Amino acid sequence: MPTPDTMTGCPVDHSAMRQPEVIPSTELPGSTLPLIAQLWKYRTLRTVWLSQLRTEHGHRFRMNFRPKAKIYLISDPDDVKAMFLAPRDVLHTGNGSDILEKFFGGTGLAFLDEEAHLARRKALMPSIKGEAFKRIEAAAIARAKHDVAKWPREEIISVHPHAHRYTIEVIREVVFGRVTPSSWDDLGEEIFQVMEFNNHLATVLMFERAPRPVTWLLRAIRSTGVDHFLRHRERADELLFEAIEERRSSGDLGDDMLSMLLRITHDDGSALSTREIRDEVMTMFVAGTETTASAICWALEYLSREPEVAQRVRAELDEGAGDAYLTAVVYELLRVRPPLPMIILRKVMKPLEIGGVRYEVGDELFASAHLLNHDPNHYDDAEAFRPERFLDVKPGANTWIPFGGGAIRCLGDRIAITEIKAVLSNVLSTCELRREDTTPERTRSRGVLIVPENDARLELVPRTADLKLVEN
Repeated sequence: MPTPDTMTGCPVDHSAMRQPEVIPSTELPGSTLPLIAQLWKYRTLRTVWLSQLRTEHGHRFRMNFRPKAKIYLISDPDDVKAMFLAPRDVLHTGNGSDILEKFFGGTGLAFLDEEAHLARRKALMPSIKGEAFKRIEAAAIARAKHDVAKWPREEIISVHPHAHRYTIEVIREVVFGRVTPSSWDDLGEEIFQVMEFNNHLATVLMFERAPRPVTWLLRAIRSTGVDHFLRHRERADELLFEAIEERRSSGDLGDDMLSMLLRITHDDGSALSTREIRDEVMTMFVAGTETTASAICWALEYLSREPEVAQRVRAELDEGAGDAYLTAVVYELLRVRPPLPMIILRKVMKPLEIGGVRYEVGDELFASAHLLNHDPNHYDDAEAFRPERFLDVKPGANTWIPFGGGAIRCLGDRIAITEIKAVLSNVLSTCELRREDTTPERTRSRGVLIVPENDARLELVPRTADLKLVEN
């Protein structure tokens, strides 16, 4: 059929050269529920609600669960790639971790942007790469063997507390290296207690920015968990300040993160303050333990319902011929259950266009790892747990984002994968997983993460016991 241009005698088809229409972000569709209803759905039905919104509105839509915020969710791989590749001065993450500020303060890597973020990240890299990573890897593997051996057998347990204490010990290795603080037993327990606040709804409140009477009221209502949190945070800070000064005074610096932090100087040559070091250390303890503990729980929850997959991993471990299938299991687990269903929010500092949408200064972009990782356009049978899809296949950088991406991709991704594999190896090589009720556990929010509703309740049955039953 002739085009209007050819009908008027012009030999060039200008219709093919026309740019696609660009719409303002304000025209994107989205939920019309009141803010409080959206906040409730986001908190209690997060992944289910996100999937419903994508079905209704597509890969780009508007959300409204924070006062005065202009939040837009994206889950198209090309959109996500464009977001990851945006210049550092166009998208910032400085307020994306606001609700976590109560845990790790506001001076660390999570609150830095542009050159300050790049410089801090570069300074910390040696503590998780090269020889430091080899040390951490060996410690994570040894610790998994030690800890899993002490997990209760032949009784129903909730995995999360055990997994979380394990990940705290691994991050101790990352932060302190070969020089463990003299107060570590107490400090480790206080850190664990601080993070238990994530089980309370009040963890989403930025109560420390509210008038003091509000905080006093929340502390008085013990069920909010605020008083427990503040008391343990105060004690954790005291012990952490002591640990920092202990290391600074000793002058014993190695390749661990605390040593790197003690070497960092500001532009004027001054060292980081003890408070700045504390914030960075707590950032690592919160971000580096909660996510991995969640992943371990989901891994065992899925494997307890997928005996054939568990048996195949077990056979691979028994043969000792490599861990290709175990690695595929971990990749698939992080696809179907990324602990962070929404990666760190980006705030628009300069107008930009992504996927035919113009986002303005002040807009906030959320990329959804859950929606992207479950996209049927990129994964066959996307809702099924099929590790085979990752056998000898590396996950796509923009279709598999449990660790985020771009300039702020998770620093400890290799460490997390090492931990998950170490725990699964030790559990599956020594135990069978038993559950009376194989109904999949639903999700629940633990702070900004999702975890199994019942913290992965199951029973570990020693393999030797099962073998004896067979022999008899």
